[in-house]
Amino acid sequence: MKRISYNRYIDGKLPPGTKLVTRPSRFSNPYHVAEHGREEALRLFKIHLDDQVEKGILNLEDLRGYDLACICPMDEKCHVDIILNKMK
Repeated sequence: MKRISYNRYIDGKLPPGTKLVTRPSRFSNPYHVAEHGREEALRLFKIHLDDQVEKGILNLEDLRGYDLACICPMDEKCHVDIILNKMK
């Protein structure tokens, strides 16, 4: 499992074995970087993710075995990094 940067307009079809975790996916970050800044949006997402997993609303096992795709550039922190760390 790894993070990949994906833009459907440039990259076309999603690679096999990959799940898209951007909006409107249930695994997306509901906190917008434009509104909160990257660090704060990621901090809020971690709290949100922990809460959703603890309450049984999200099951990260649904993502196990897949690469996770988001639109974030690979040289920037991303909510996918938080998901992958939580799945370790």
